[in-house]
Amino acid sequence: MSLLKKLFLHVRLPIRRGPNQGRLWSVSTAKNYFYGRFVPGKAACLPQLLQPGETVWDIGAHCGYTVLISSAAVGPAGRVVAFEPNPRNRHLLGLHLRWNRTTNVAVLPYAVSGADGELSFGWEGDQRASSISSHLGGTGWKVPVRHVDGLIASGEAPAPTVLKIDVEGAELELLHGAARLLAHEPRLLLILSTHTAELHDACSALLRAAGFVIIETSAVALARAEGWATLGDVDLLAYRPTRPVSPAAQAAFAQIGRAG
Repeated sequence: MSLLKKLFLHVRLPIRRGPNQGRLWSVSTAKNYFYGRFVPGKAACLPQLLQPGETVWDIGAHCGYTVLISSAAVGPAGRVVAFEPNPRNRHLLGLHLRWNRTTNVAVLPYAVSGADGELSFGWEGDQRASSISSHLGGTGWKVPVRHVDGLIASGEAPAPTVLKIDVEGAELELLHGAARLLAHEPRLLLILSTHTAELHDACSALLRAAGFVIIETSAVALARAEGWATLGDVDLLAYRPTRPVSPAAQAAFAQIGRAG
């Protein structure tokens, strides 16, 4: 972390626009957070997709922008479990939760993939300026890795009704490690970021075979035409037919474009 970012890490200002408007945020982060330009489409859709009282797992929670949205959407009777293995991101996540007096969020320091264990977690040599691009297998520190079904079986985290997943290439392994949840939770909804065409197609096929309805963002077509690397990642929505998702929410998700 640069000296300037360290100096401003604990300086907070209210977010100016977007679904987190008015909430306090560290000025050491990017301006996009303050002006509603961080994953604006997905951030706007979250309150339409979540229901009061349910349990959300935000896997790849980063600094907590979507965590704060989910926390407000599920309300005091709901719960959010935020998974973030990057220690700098996790520190910022904790600050943002504390500054905004958020009481329905638990933070776990795990990467989530297909099996329990320990893996290296970090970035490639040309990505050191970006904590967002940290991924399992990158050059960096060792982190504990858990799988979804094991976390539920152990009682360490309550079974989710929503999985918001952004795991920088580990998405298919994560779904394999959630086989029991995918098979048995009738209310389950997933918001899944995919990072290559092959992963997108494999994850979509797995979810369809498990009985999920799939809605892709309009960014998927852009990624297929221009290459996934030009967008970084794109999103799909998957839900059981037994879970109500309003036509307005479906349409809003499908319209999410290049900015995410």
